[in-house]
Amino acid sequence: MNEIVFFLERREATYLARLRALVDINSGLDNPAGRDRVLDHLEIGYKTLGFSCERVQRPGDMTHLVARRPSTKPGATKVLILGHFDTVYDSTSPFQTFTEQGPWLAGPGVGDMKGGLVVTQAALDALYHVGHLGDFDWVCCHNADEEIQSPTSRDLIEQCAADRDLCLDFEIGRKTGAVVRSRSGVGRFFVTVHGRSAHAGMDHSVGVNAIVGLSRIIVELAELTDPARGTTVNVGVVKGGTKRNVVPDEAKAEVDVRVQSIEEGERVERRIRELCGGEPVPGARVELLGGIGRPPWQRNPLCDRLIAHFQRVADEHGLALGAEDTGGGSDANFTAALGIPTIDGLGPVGEKPHTFDERIQRHSVVERAKLVALALLAYKPDRDGTPVDPGEVN
Repeated sequence: MNEIVFFLERREATYLARLRALVDINSGLDNPAGRDRVLDHLEIGYKTLGFSCERVQRPGDMTHLVARRPSTKPGATKVLILGHFDTVYDSTSPFQTFTEQGPWLAGPGVGDMKGGLVVTQAALDALYHVGHLGDFDWVCCHNADEEIQSPTSRDLIEQCAADRDLCLDFEIGRKTGAVVRSRSGVGRFFVTVHGRSAHAGMDHSVGVNAIVGLSRIIVELAELTDPARGTTVNVGVVKGGTKRNVVPDEAKAEVDVRVQSIEEGERVERRIRELCGGEPVPGARVELLGGIGRPPWQRNPLCDRLIAHFQRVADEHGLALGAEDTGGGSDANFTAALGIPTIDGLGPVGEKPHTFDERIQRHSVVERAKLVALALLAYKPDRDGTPVDPGEVN
């Protein structure tokens, strides 16, 4: 529909200004006040379009937002929108402001994923403008803890997803322009070895060296990596000891796990618990926290059919797309695992998230909004479970 295209192109400057405003608000995990300010912006946009908004309080100063706009139209497509507003940049980070760099826009969270929040708003605005927003039954869930695997919002997301026909997640688009069709399952484990402190010279034999104990576990953990299965186990953070001449009584490691299937996740988690279940050195005690927090999103016919629909619309309107698999996790893992047709990576096309070089392509903010609005207008929900040939999606 040409009117959608014209509407969004005329308002590009407005949406880029909204993006600047969001990016310039720090919403790191240590900044609940900043996250609340982002919610203020989101609520204004939703309420303007007739959505009801509910702030959901959870432990740890976590406040999530659910915006709803039911449809009175019989058989209306039930859409779930996902988009987190936390970022990996805390309040002390030197990377704090939005900048324009020619065809690029840079800043903390500009791609991951405040750009996606603006694309969401722009697509909804366009549908409202052409009189079709009410053709859909909307639930939009925005969470504050995605960057730490959504521990306080997973159940909320799954509740919101319960009766939905499809789910759209607006994480950063791949630098090729592709959306995401599958994601690895993700686990986080925290290993603490407790030993016994002693003087390294006078009482060395009395001490129990926690670092030595942890190092033995680390070697075993690293060997769980299996490229043939797509499994990686990365010990990314290690801490321990106080002084050179003191036997350390505590050592800690943070471990990242990526798996491609539920069965593999169960196998790896079981093995990690076995490795941490004994004494790595005599007298040591091991404490293990964490687990597989995001189930794998395995490529499947229902998601492929949805992505193929978006691809057809993109081709019809000369918009870049494609679909890729990725090792990173997102909240879309939860909805895909529930069997809901899901597409992710609908945010602006960009690169280098989680770095001080994070940036997106300027033109892709409006381009992605066009794609979403046009694809939804042409969408018919697959309620009979008819499979699709995965070959439809490249």
